[in-house]
Amino acid sequence: MFTAYMYWDGDLPILAYTYVDSPPKPFLAYRSDSVKGEEWMLTDDADDSKYRYGSFVEVKSLPQKFLECLDGQFPSPALPMLAEVESINSIMRTLVPLSMREGTVFPLWHFLRNDKHIVGTCIPFEHYYEADALPVFFYVTQEKPPSHPFIKYVASKPLGERIDYTSNTSDAKGFYAKIVDVKDFPIFP
Repeated sequence: MFTAYMYWDGDLPILAYTYVDSPPKPFLAYRSDSVKGEEWMLTDDADDSKYRYGSFVEVKSLPQKFLECLDGQFPSPALPMLAEVESINSIMRTLVPLSMREGTVFPLWHFLRNDKHIVGTCIPFEHYYEADALPVFFYVTQEKPPSHPFIKYVASKPLGERIDYTSNTSDAKGFYAKIVDVKDFPIFP
């Protein structure tokens, strides 16, 4: 996955990847609302509406900078502002209005730092004075890893606010954030 966060001056590219044993087919089909929870498969077509699709691009040669990054040699970007919050609830409260306004859901990144589990998201506050964006990484520190790949957030009467870790996003009454496990998150000190 190749994406970018608006960052101090310009965009910060994020390249998240994994290694596979065999060459992929043209598409990755994915869904998170099946009875079994998350489902994915490599496929030659993209015509089943139950799935969302990502496509693979066959690159003949990679730019040298990409090769260096895949080898662990990447520039040290300026660190984001760090905001440790009391609980995952605060992060979800931040994401709900952002996703409604922007139409996108920011992933929650999960990684280890000093034997602690960090779960957080980087939110760019656009056009911060002279900067393109003020990147703020909202995070919690936990003793244990998240138990499932999604967090479901519900805030309703009379139950109030509720957080559940889940493998399935089929209940339309909740707001979901995907937890992405990574070996390293270089912009976090």
